[in-house]
Amino acid sequence: MTPSAKSIMNSQVITARPDMTCDEVQQLLTINKISGAPVVDREGRLVGVISVSDILASGLNMGVSTSVEQALLDRLLAEEGFHLEGIAEGFVSDFMTRDVVRAFPDTSAHRLAELMLHHRVHRVIIVEAHTNQVKGIVTSFDLLKVLKEAPRSCGGHAPNQCKSLVSA
Repeated sequence: MTPSAKSIMNSQVITARPDMTCDEVQQLLTINKISGAPVVDREGRLVGVISVSDILASGLNMGVSTSVEQALLDRLLAEEGFHLEGIAEGFVSDFMTRDVVRAFPDTSAHRLAELMLHHRVHRVIIVEAHTNQVKGIVTSFDLLKVLKEAPRSCGGHAPNQCKSLVSA
């Protein structure tokens, strides 16, 4: 049986709010050692996603950074816990990605991998179908863990021979 998003997702999701400043969200990401977070409204409904890349891109678009090299250096420093200097002023709602790759708790691991590859993202937000409330998040690392466990769950066969993992 193919694992579902519900069985592999992290249900303790760090979220941002649309009214947070770029500085506040940068601190949230740094403290939690994550590169992005879903953005939710007051009812916990998904309205976007914000990432370090979004913040840096906003700074570049507003002329904050003097070069792409400086922006890349700022990102590397941010990933190590150093504060981003000169990030754009404004709110998360100004810079977040609104077209979010999302799925439901019963979505298969195979489908999640397809979504990540097709949309070139490293995270899929898991939402309740009727309410659009965030229930969890599945990252590319979560899918790698599933693949690592595949030989055990496939009776010792190589992952590419396991029909339960690779079938939709």
